[in-house]
Amino acid sequence: MKIKDKFIIADPKDNVATARVDVDSGTVLASDDGVEMTAKERIPFGHKIALKDVPKGEPIIKYGQRIGVAMIDISKGDLVHTENLAGE
Repeated sequence: MKIKDKFIIADPKDNVATARVDVDSGTVLASDDGVEMTAKERIPFGHKIALKDVPKGEPIIKYGQRIGVAMIDISKGDLVHTENLAGE
């Protein structure tokens, strides 16, 4: 399944994508260039998934804008939410 079928990726700089629908844990998603990733946990509608690994302290980019920093190491496919994201 294509990631863009389930998530909004607004800018090429984004390291998170926003769920268009609820996505179950274990769902395999493919980018346009064929690279696959797996949702490591359930991603509810409107919530974010990490598109790549984001080390602790690095910025979270959504819609091409910095929306906060990773409070812990976040792995590709993880839910990005208040437990691991500090707003600015």
